[in-house]
Amino acid sequence: MGIEILRKGSGKLLVEGEEVTEVYCNTGKICFAVSMLLPGQKASVDAGHSKADEVCYVAQGQIIMRIPDQEESYMLSTGDAILIHPGIPHYTMNVGNERSVTIWACAPEP
Repeated sequence: MGIEILRKGSGKLLVEGEEVTEVYCNTGKICFAVSMLLPGQKASVDAGHSKADEVCYVAQGQIIMRIPDQEESYMLSTGDAILIHPGIPHYTMNVGNERSVTIWACAPEP
């Protein structure tokens, strides 16, 4: 297989908490997704990936990345990213005045 174009609207839709996510691809080697939250909304807790790092990039808006097990929160704005190491539960909250758009990339579970 060579190249694939991944068109908006052609991925699998997930609703987790109040977050809507489109999974553009999950090849077994990489998972790539885009999530949206309206102001004041939050996602459900993601248990974290047991054997893979995950990156969340904020393409639009302002979010808090909450790490409940460590009682930590990180404020992220457009252009910021956060690296989440394996097994770290986390969730996002939109604390801005506009829709937040986050881009997620990780290696799927083996």
